[in-house]
Amino acid sequence: MNAKVFDAIVIGGRSVGLTLSKVMLLRPDDVVDSEFDETIHTWRLKTRAGDSYDASVVISYGQAPSPAGMVPYLGVAVHGLPNRFFITGPDVRGQQQYIAQCLNAMARTDSTRIEVRHSTQRTYTVRYRPGSAVNWRRVRRKIRSAFDLSSRVSIEEEVYDGPAAVQIGDDIRDARVRLTGHLDPIDGRYHWQGTVFDALPDDVPPQRVRLAVGERTAEARIAERTPWGTYSVVGVGEPPFALDDVEFDVPVLS
Repeated sequence: MNAKVFDAIVIGGRSVGLTLSKVMLLRPDDVVDSEFDETIHTWRLKTRAGDSYDASVVISYGQAPSPAGMVPYLGVAVHGLPNRFFITGPDVRGQQQYIAQCLNAMARTDSTRIEVRHSTQRTYTVRYRPGSAVNWRRVRRKIRSAFDLSSRVSIEEEVYDGPAAVQIGDDIRDARVRLTGHLDPIDGRYHWQGTVFDALPDDVPPQRVRLAVGERTAEARIAERTPWGTYSVVGVGEPPFALDDVEFDVPVLS
């Protein structure tokens, strides 16, 4: 049976003011199984009635899981559960508006996947005080630094879109990057470039940096800060993302 497809599924509550065309409402006891498909950044939910529903985002009202003793970030997000949000209260309205802003951030950056960073949730857990008020205006301004946002663009298309570590001197920051490149027919070298979407120190451009994607690292240069608050990055040689069909010549030192 083919799954019915929705923009979002809301479990145990009502829509959070989403500007989405297709939203499905379910009761908590309707859902018997849920699984996130990392290849297409989509949740699949199965119900007691035997129906299957696919959705880009799932929003649940009620208690959120707390793996390894971590407190859900702002009561709405848990690392390890991408594209999944929770409304745990007591400030339901504030949490609804914050989730709507997270989805707006996805739309603005053409992202299909959003996940709160482990470092964000860990810091929030350490500083968490039950009953303390949240400054929603302040935390809304930091959505893009608090979450990893990426798209379904594949590395096989010689484009990498996802998390990276940006090192400037002794400063290392988590960031989302979108990188691509090509073999130059004149110099025979691989030239790559792209965008860093998250905040860096104000005095960065132009400056040498080191980018790391997993275990792969590469030297690069931050060329400029764009009017949209992102940064242009360029590099020559082996990039920090894997390529299947490109061979690199490593010079032999005599």
